[in-house]
Amino acid sequence: MLLRSWVFFAILPSAWAQFVVQTALIGSNAVPGFPNCTCPIGVPRGVFQGTAVAISADGITAISGGYEDSDSGAAWIFTRSNGSWIQQGPKLTGAGPGYEIGFGSSVAISADGNTALVGGPSDNSGVGALWVFTRANDVWSQQGDKLGGSGAKSFFGSPVALSADGNTAVAGGSAIPLSLESTGVGAALWVFTRSNGVWSQQGGLLTLSGLGSDFTQIGISGDGNTIIAGGGGVTFLSNGGGSAALIFTRTNGVWSQQGGSLIGSDTVGLGYAWSVALSGDGNTALVGDPTDNHSAGAAWVFVRSNGVWTQQGSKLTAPHAPGFPGPGGTASLSADGNTALSAGFLFTRNSSGVWSLSGTLSFGGGALSADASTVLVGDPYSNNNVGEALVLKVPQAAAVGVTPPAGSSAAQTFSFTFSDAGGWQNLKVVDILINSALDAQQACYVAFVPSGAASGSVLLVDNSGDVAGPYFAMTLPGSGAVDNNLCTITAAGSSVFSSGNTLTLTLSIAFSPSFGGNRVIYLAAQDAQATSGWQALGTWSVPGPVAGPAVEGMSPARSTGAAQTYTFAFTDGAGWQDIGVTNILIHSALDGSNACYVAFAPAGAATGALYLVDNAGDAAGPFQGMMLPGSGSVSNAQCAMAAAGSYASAVGTALTLTLAITFSHSFAGNQVIYAAARGGAGNSGWQSVGTVSVP
Repeated sequence: MLLRSWVFFAILPSAWAQFVVQTALIGSNAVPGFPNCTCPIGVPRGVFQGTAVAISADGITAISGGYEDSDSGAAWIFTRSNGSWIQQGPKLTGAGPGYEIGFGSSVAISADGNTALVGGPSDNSGVGALWVFTRANDVWSQQGDKLGGSGAKSFFGSPVALSADGNTAVAGGSAIPLSLESTGVGAALWVFTRSNGVWSQQGGLLTLSGLGSDFTQIGISGDGNTIIAGGGGVTFLSNGGGSAALIFTRTNGVWSQQGGSLIGSDTVGLGYAWSVALSGDGNTALVGDPTDNHSAGAAWVFVRSNGVWTQQGSKLTAPHAPGFPGPGGTASLSADGNTALSAGFLFTRNSSGVWSLSGTLSFGGGALSADASTVLVGDPYSNNNVGEALVLKVPQAAAVGVTPPAGSSAAQTFSFTFSDAGGWQNLKVVDILINSALDAQQACYVAFVPSGAASGSVLLVDNSGDVAGPYFAMTLPGSGAVDNNLCTITAAGSSVFSSGNTLTLTLSIAFSPSFGGNRVIYLAAQDAQATSGWQALGTWSVPGPVAGPAVEGMSPARSTGAAQTYTFAFTDGAGWQDIGVTNILIHSALDGSNACYVAFAPAGAATGALYLVDNAGDAAGPFQGMMLPGSGSVSNAQCAMAAAGSYASAVGTALTLTLAITFSHSFAGNQVIYAAARGGAGNSGWQSVGTVSVP
C-alpha cells in the first residue's frame, strides 16, 4: 500500500500557530529621502522599506516598497531558495521618476511571483501612477509605460491589487483634486488588463458610491473577476458616518457592483471598512475595523452564495494588552479562505464554517502566502527609518539528510538528521522508510519517538506496512535488536544526539539478501504543528543476485543544484554489446509524465543515440534526439542535456554514460533518479540510484 498516514500522530492535534521571525529583508542601495528638509532634531531621514509588502502564492517571492528612497521611492524583490532569502536584482524604480512620487507606497505580486505592481500615489503632483514589472530568467524589467487612470485627480495607486495570473490590476484613488476632498465624494477604482504584454484600462472608473473622498483599501480574487473595496476614515454617506465594503464583479469585461454594502451586524460605533481581503475564489471576504468598540478592534467574515453575500458567524475579536492594537488594522486571507490574518491575529475556519482565534504575531499584520504558512510583515520605522520586511513562519519540522547519502553493502551505520525551527524538543516523531518506492509494504520502515536529548523509542513496522502496528520496539540507549525479516536494527552502534534545532539519529542496519536491489531512503519529521512530508534524500544498493543487464549506480548519487554532470554505470554479464538501451528517469516518483526521462542506445564503445522523451512521457515518442559524441542539446520543460560534456564509454561487461544535465526552475523539489537497462539477456527493471534537490 502507498503511505497515506504516519506511524504516530496520524491526526494532528489542534495547535496554537505561533509564528516566529525567519529573517529580515532589507534592500540594498537604499538612499534615505528628505535631503532638503528641516527635520526635527533626532529624527533621521528615511527610506521606510516595508511600507507596503506582498508575497507570491508559494511564499518564495516577496516585494517590499520604500516610498522615500532617494526622495522618489523604490521597491525590492527577494526570493527564497532552500530556506534562505536573497535580494533578486537591483531595486526597482519607475522610469522617469520625479521628486516625491511615493513609488513603493503600495505593491502587489502575482501568484507565480513573475509580475509585480507598484503604486506611486504622489506622482504628477499628487495625481498618482502605476508601474508594472515582469521577471524573465530571474531578471526584472518594467513592462510598458507607467499607467494613469482616466479621471484620476489625486492619490491614484494608493492601494493596488493584482490577480493570480497577473493579467488584471486594480488601483484605488480619488476622482476629485486634493483641494476638494473635504467637499465631495471622490473615492474610485480603476481596472487594467494585460493582453500580449500590453496594458490598457478596462472600462471607466468605478465610483464607490458608498464611500466618501478618502482612499480605498482593495482586494481581488484569483481569477480577477471579483474586487472588494473599503476605506479607513472615510464617510459612509448613507448612514451619516463610518464606511462599508463594496463588491464589484466582472462579466464579459464589464464591471458592476454586486449587492449592497458589507456592514457587520454587530458593530460598536460608526463602523469602518478599514481593511479588506478576498479569498482566491472570491467567495470569502474579510473586513476589518480597528476602531470598533472603542478601538478594541474587530473583523468580520462574509461569504458569497449564488451572488448573495451574508455575514458568517459573529465578528472576530481577540484579547490584547491595553494600548496595543487589536484586530482590524490590516487584512489578508489564505487562498482557500480558511485562514484570516487581521492585524496581528490569526483566525481559522473549520469544516462547519466556525471561526476561532488560532494564533498571534508579535509584529502586526501582513501578507499571507496561499497556504498561510508564511507571513510577510512590513516594519518601515526600524533601522533608523530605513525599514525592513520581516518573514515569519510557523516553526516546522524538516527532514535534513542522511549520511552516507548513497552506497552499496548488506550492512551500514546510517546517521539521519532532522530539525525543527522551534528546537529539537518540538519533534514528536521522525520516520525513515527504505524501499524501492514510497510504499510501506515489504519495507524497512522505522519510526523514532524522542524522549530526551539522547534517548527515545525505535519502532520497526512489520512487513505488511500497517501504520497501526504491530511494531518491533526497542529503546535507545539500550540493548538487543528489532527485525522484520527485511532489515535488522541493533541497539549496539545505534544512538541519538539532539542539540539546538537538530536531532541526529544513528542506526546500525543490516539488510536481508531478499531485500536486494536499489532502494530509496525517504525521511520525514513531524511536530505538533505540521509534517515535513516524505523527502527522498538518499539511495542504497542492497546486494542480491543479478543476472543480465544491471544498474550498478551513479555519481554523484546525491546532489543539489540546477546543473550537474552525472555518470551512470551499467553492466551486462553477456558483455556491454548485449545492452540494447539504457534509461534514466528523474522525477519525484516513477512516472514518465512531466519528467526528465532519457534513453540511450549504444552504437559502439563510445557512440550512441540519446533520446529525451517529451513532457507527456510517452515512451513511443515523440523524442528529441542527438548523437554522442556530437553537438547541440535536447530539452523538455523539466531539463536540458548538452552534447558538450556528455559521452559514453564501454569495455568488457561495463557501459558508462555521462550526461550534462540542467534542470528547469519549474522542476524544483527533491527528485529521485531512477535507471534501467535492457538487452538480449534480460531487463534490469527500474532501480533508484540517486537523489537531487532542484532549487
